[in-house]
Amino acid sequence: MDKVLGFIGLGAMGSKMIKHLPNDRQRILFDVDLERCQAVAETLAGEVLVAQSLDGFASAQIVMLMLPDSAAVDAVVLGREGSPGLIHHLAPGALLIDMGSSQPLNSQTIAAKAQERGIAFLDAPVSGGTVGAEKASLAIMVGGHAHDLERVSGLLACMGSQVTHVGTHGAGHALKGLNNLLAATIFAATSEVFTAGERFGLDPAVMHRVINASSGGSFVTETIWPRSVLPKTWNFGFALALMHKDVGIGMSLVRAAGVKASLLEQSAALWDEARQEAAGNADLSDYARLLMREKS
Repeated sequence: MDKVLGFIGLGAMGSKMIKHLPNDRQRILFDVDLERCQAVAETLAGEVLVAQSLDGFASAQIVMLMLPDSAAVDAVVLGREGSPGLIHHLAPGALLIDMGSSQPLNSQTIAAKAQERGIAFLDAPVSGGTVGAEKASLAIMVGGHAHDLERVSGLLACMGSQVTHVGTHGAGHALKGLNNLLAATIFAATSEVFTAGERFGLDPAVMHRVINASSGGSFVTETIWPRSVLPKTWNFGFALALMHKDVGIGMSLVRAAGVKASLLEQSAALWDEARQEAAGNADLSDYARLLMREKS
């Protein structure tokens, strides 16, 4: 059994996911914000080490990454000029798991470079937001070799209620991008419908109760609306910038496939506009706030 686990990236998602990993294993943590990393470590039972740099993972047998984008993953895994990456510190036989949202082609490149050093790789992005991370109910879509997934299926099941092998390297990130493209489109449509209803004079809470129980209901109305939009807290816990990035990944796949996708193209354009208009630290739910402000 793999006894030493590494986890890199302790933001809104990673700080919650790490809490569900078994505490009978040594866990090595790292985040660019060392104070946050130390704070998370202090909440965990069992043996926990805070690495000061990537060379602190030399003994790790499995390392999970929860980083914001492919650029961050490349920098950590492959390294920068003059600075070795994680694959230069890990021993042959180790397994890397990228659980963030990355470019599928980047994932394939990393898998090949890791394999050259005897290191296995899985792309295993998650869906379900901070609520799913907190409740260990994430949907996890895994790309890579089936035998590598079998090795870590129990660990992934600690963090998610559904772990699905979706194909070879890059397939997990491809499906995550397409899923979030669809979710973003549903979110945009839901925002427009609620804005129209409010302008007519409908009570948003009543609208939500009816729509969520009707054919227009979705994850958006089930989770995001009551958590962030109805109370106007705008704090779902997933950055608008990250959703915009995922929309871009999804659209690159749609366009490469030659699919006629007028609705998705319009959705992508709307998220481009929102990204330009929103504050840099805007939450996903701020999309609805921007629209409601424009229509008020």
